[in-house]
Amino acid sequence: MPRIQLPTPDDEPEAFALLRAKRGHAPNAQIFRTLATCPEILEVFIPMADAVRNGCGIDPKLREMAIVMACQTMGTHYEHDPHWNRALKEGVLKEQMQALWDFEKSALFSDLEKAVLRLARDATRAPAQVSDKVWEDVYHGLGQKQSVALLFNIGWYNMTGRLTGPLELSNEADFTRL
Repeated sequence: MPRIQLPTPDDEPEAFALLRAKRGHAPNAQIFRTLATCPEILEVFIPMADAVRNGCGIDPKLREMAIVMACQTMGTHYEHDPHWNRALKEGVLKEQMQALWDFEKSALFSDLEKAVLRLARDATRAPAQVSDKVWEDVYHGLGQKQSVALLFNIGWYNMTGRLTGPLELSNEADFTRL
């Protein structure tokens, strides 16, 4: 149960009109309903979320594994489960997702995947303490543009987790984890 009363279309009609226009597939998602409380934030949140998630041609499998790792590291659930599903839909093996937390010991991950997961874990734990080795492994595997895009994804989901966690948002009633 969320710690706040989530707005309805009657409470914030302009915000929900924006949600229907920009997010017709999920206008009642709890994250968006929460942001409808602050329409001026919602208005910029949606295009930024799309740009972060879709920008710079980063491999969606790497992106989704990094997002799930960031969520696991923070201990947040709201973004974790939908991105778990998205990772599977992007082609990440279920066995990989099940072994994600122990990726260092697993032969299921490539060197680049392990580098990405280290960066997601370490940047979530202590951003200013990401080691040169962790950064260099990602940078050499992805290049500058995609490494920065990966950091934006990790940072974005750290930000949303720091909103959804304290507010105790939960998956929508019709959500099923794969």
